[in-house]
Amino acid sequence: MPKLHIFLSIYYVYLLELNFFLMIVAFVLNRKYVREIFTAIGRKYTLILILIALFGVCATAFVAPRIHRIYYDEDIYNNIGQSIAACKRAVVCNEAYYENNELIIVGREYNKQPIGFPFLTSIAFRLFDTNDSLVFILNNFLYGFAAIVVFLICYLLFKDVFTASCACLFYVLIPVNLQWFNTCAAEPSTTFFAGLAILASLIYIRNKKPVNLFFLITALAFSFNFRPESFLIFFVVGLLFLLKDIGILMRKEFYIYAALLLILSSGIIIHTHAMRGQSWGATGSKFDLDYFYNNFKTNSLFYLDNKSFPLMFSILAIAGLLFYKNRECFREKIVLLGWFTAFWGIFLFFYAGSYEFGQDVRFSLLSYVPFSIFGGLGASFIKNLLENKVKSFTLILILLVMFNFTWFLPFIRAEGDEAWEARTGRKYAVEFAKLLPDNSIIFTHTPNIFLLNKRSAIQSSSETYNPGIIKQHLERFKGGVYVDFNYWSNVEDPEQRGLTENILNRYNYQMIKEYHWRNYKYGLYKITGQKDAVEK
Repeated sequence: MPKLHIFLSIYYVYLLELNFFLMIVAFVLNRKYVREIFTAIGRKYTLILILIALFGVCATAFVAPRIHRIYYDEDIYNNIGQSIAACKRAVVCNEAYYENNELIIVGREYNKQPIGFPFLTSIAFRLFDTNDSLVFILNNFLYGFAAIVVFLICYLLFKDVFTASCACLFYVLIPVNLQWFNTCAAEPSTTFFAGLAILASLIYIRNKKPVNLFFLITALAFSFNFRPESFLIFFVVGLLFLLKDIGILMRKEFYIYAALLLILSSGIIIHTHAMRGQSWGATGSKFDLDYFYNNFKTNSLFYLDNKSFPLMFSILAIAGLLFYKNRECFREKIVLLGWFTAFWGIFLFFYAGSYEFGQDVRFSLLSYVPFSIFGGLGASFIKNLLENKVKSFTLILILLVMFNFTWFLPFIRAEGDEAWEARTGRKYAVEFAKLLPDNSIIFTHTPNIFLLNKRSAIQSSSETYNPGIIKQHLERFKGGVYVDFNYWSNVEDPEQRGLTENILNRYNYQMIKEYHWRNYKYGLYKITGQKDAVEK
């Protein structure tokens, strides 16, 4: 690895460890101010909030399928988390061994994505050992916490518990939200920590205490580390202070904590510099005006199609934006609109920014918090309009929303056919990992899947670029040397196919397990010896 990548793989981990610890300390120091908010809300609405959050956790965990949806990014995230937990290094393992339940990394590389989410998974792995089920559970609980954050942001902005309750309820009922919070993707945590930074800002604006600013700075710095566009929340926070508390610039503590923000953000700043030449899979420009029209059309109609996003929520959001207390709440609406525009608009110029491009609908998650709050405003506007004319309006609204939600349950439960080749390959890889004996190693295009299942693994390319390495491993690993015939072994790219074919052409092997699905083959083979040696 380049020296800068080696430095980042170590420095970035310890910096996030410091940032996370300071954020927890800051939250503890601010518990008094958080408790004051819940006291103002009252027990009734606090109970409603808890019930909505628990409903969200249960709905995403037990209604949406627990699957990976981005191949093979989610395994990469988890493997980096595994490396951080075991070796304090933010790296993807290309070659690693499990000896006495200890991960020993031999071949590694630094990943292009920020390491905020892998760092979170590493905490779960440190506490409970490596198991990707923990990552699903982590995202499930983040859904409940995100719902609470939505409620609190809405309440602090508009001082209306009904509006905040509706916004929270709408948030947990968004179908795509439910699907993606039951994956190992990074977008759920991106959304949660961006929301936490806004909440911390509002707590500071409410109380103006240095300890509140400490919480804001640590939460904001941490929120930068999840996706490349996570830094946009900085501008949303700036807009919030510009409209609600520009006087912060006159306070001495602001400049002290601004220096702390710069220090805590140094990891993502250096990471962004190191990754500046990445293509991110684009064959042409990553960002270009040419992508705008198609992405704008697709990503706008997404909120209106009533297939993957409830049209009812969109109508309420538009009503909230246009009609809810325009004079009294103009600045608050501008902040929400700026938040939505930043995280929706950035993808309009991105080559893979269309919500219909593969599984990139996950990018829409970043816009749901402000959108849900606008929906809450719309519900409150209609309530104020009809409450005196329609008895039990609140109950009718809740029943209507829940009844409408049932139309989306088949969509939420669907796994989809996208990336079926990779999905099937991953399923069999997990099965193959369970068949491998102790003190064995497998040659595969995706070592991280096997390492997460605590089996030694090495890139298939190793034999191509270092002929004879399998022979060396036959002597070392008494449990056997195996080959994974996987998704990449089937693709049309001759280079990728050749990495597996080179091994099977040079060595004798025994078939342990083989599957055929559609026009793809997946297999586990055990190397029994070198062909040249047998022929002689």
